[in-house]
Amino acid sequence: MSRPDWLAGAGAVLALWNDVDEEVAADYEDWHANEHVPERLTVPGMLGARRFEADGRRSRPRFLTLYALHDAQVLQSAPYLRLLSHPTPASARMRPHLRNLSRWVCRVQQASLRWIEAPVAVHTGAHAPAPGGEANALLVAQRLPDAPGLPWLAAGQAAAVQGTWLVLRSAGDGDGDAGPAADMDVCRPLPIAQTRC
Repeated sequence: MSRPDWLAGAGAVLALWNDVDEEVAADYEDWHANEHVPERLTVPGMLGARRFEADGRRSRPRFLTLYALHDAQVLQSAPYLRLLSHPTPASARMRPHLRNLSRWVCRVQQASLRWIEAPVAVHTGAHAPAPGGEANALLVAQRLPDAPGLPWLAAGQAAAVQGTWLVLRSAGDGDGDAGPAADMDVCRPLPIAQTRC
């Protein structure tokens, strides 16, 4: 059962965008939902996670995974670094098939503790949201400069998602919400086989 307060206590968020080679898409979905994300959530200080897939038109890679962190130092902890340097056999097989990876480590500026399992509109930009302009945002986070990348990335696997700010809000439910702006990707939630969040 998902917790609606998965961001409670989060001082930072790790956002990971990626595409995957089409010939392993089904294997990717099984691995990511049932092994990879649940394994990451065993790291102390990783508070919860959400997975998304972009629907239709998109300006960023197809998949987005968000991890709520107690703080950004969780990504420098021995348990997390051990997972990076000692991948499971399935992770080692999947890594070469990942494409257009972009990794943001962000400081949480605003987070809704009443998250709903519904599509979200995702925006990345260079400028901070106007004061009060994201009053109903699910998440507003500022990218930290110089956060380390993934040490195992091979040449050609990375692709930059531009911006300094990450904003997620409801994609609209027909109750008067005008829906996402043109520069937002609409992403639907994907399952995670775990119960921590």
